[in-house]
Amino acid sequence: MRTTRNLRLSVRALTIHPLRTALAIAGTAVGVAGVVALTSVAGAARNAVLDRFDRMGRNMLVVTAAPIEPRGGRARQGYDRTKSLSIVDALALRRAAGVARVAPAQDRSMTIKAGRYTTRVTVVGTTADWIEIRRFPLDEGRFFSEGDDLGRARVVVLGATAKTSLFPDTVPATGRTIRIGRIPFVVVGVLAPKGLSIDGRATEDDRVFVPLQTALRRLFNIDYIKNIYLEGLDPSVMGVAESDVSAVLRARHDIEPDETDDFAIQNQRVLLETELATQASFGRLIAGLGFLALVVGGSGILSLMLLSVRERRHEIGLRVAVGARRRDIAVQFLAESLMLASAGGIAGITLGALVAVLVAALSPWPAMLSSGAIGIAAAAAIGTGTISGVLPAWRAASLDPIAALQSG
Repeated sequence: MRTTRNLRLSVRALTIHPLRTALAIAGTAVGVAGVVALTSVAGAARNAVLDRFDRMGRNMLVVTAAPIEPRGGRARQGYDRTKSLSIVDALALRRAAGVARVAPAQDRSMTIKAGRYTTRVTVVGTTADWIEIRRFPLDEGRFFSEGDDLGRARVVVLGATAKTSLFPDTVPATGRTIRIGRIPFVVVGVLAPKGLSIDGRATEDDRVFVPLQTALRRLFNIDYIKNIYLEGLDPSVMGVAESDVSAVLRARHDIEPDETDDFAIQNQRVLLETELATQASFGRLIAGLGFLALVVGGSGILSLMLLSVRERRHEIGLRVAVGARRRDIAVQFLAESLMLASAGGIAGITLGALVAVLVAALSPWPAMLSSGAIGIAAAAAIGTGTISGVLPAWRAASLDPIAALQSG
């Protein structure tokens, strides 16, 4: 009964000055909206990073032939990388610690043709494990098999853009014939759209894929490779796998301890952790900005409540004189502060959700409203109201009732 009466008194006190109350609520609402919107963007950006690396192959090592250093200040003509990586190296790496799959690869820019349509693409020669390591989804047909590679079969899998360039009609591409250079190949599959390449510099959808032996013998006429893709058994062993891969290749290439590697290893796990660390720093920054806005909103509530204590000194003295306990006075003013913060929190969560939706709709930034972001915002609003109400509640409860009555 006493609590209900105190709440009625608090509501009446807040509605006496609606503009002042609205400004205090608005300050908290802006801070809460900032927390909701910014943490939503940060959380969605983190999920986008995880999804992008997962689609590229999260537990992946990429061994690349090292670039050839220019001599006399001039770059060498022809192939710009060492020719020391071979298929035999790739086979040896299957026995490296922590390695589950291996796919050697070589590529070259070539012209392909189907009927009257011609386009320039990157032709990639690789093995059947490549699609598993890189996690490419198929849109049509199949990927080539180990038997296709051993038999140097003239089969090809098209990237999404390459397929559209050669076959703009809606008829499935599988079973149709294209020419790579002058050599005919049968399309056995089409990859679903993938997007950016592993280095983030180009699209992977304008590539076509053929069995490695077919590429090396029938198209490129070479016996060396550019890349070796490896899939780790588990994220926890990626460091061990990288070290063992390096040791195996250095031993196979007779590289002395003081000599530089003729290859480079890219660890996707390290790149993922680096990018997530950057995202976390960005998230902390924007969360800090949101909580700074909350501090400003809390200052507004604190100022309003201190002013309310000063204006209601006579009311406080009268209530104490008729039997109200000091605890009742403190609870009343703390409840008023929490009411302001709660109203601001509800308005801020609604506003923040709208901002997050608008950001997702009008910009390339992803935004995902999560229960975690709402929970953080709600807790921040309640915390702001509690902290802002403690000092005014203490001052109100500490007033001398006689002095308070005389102030009226």
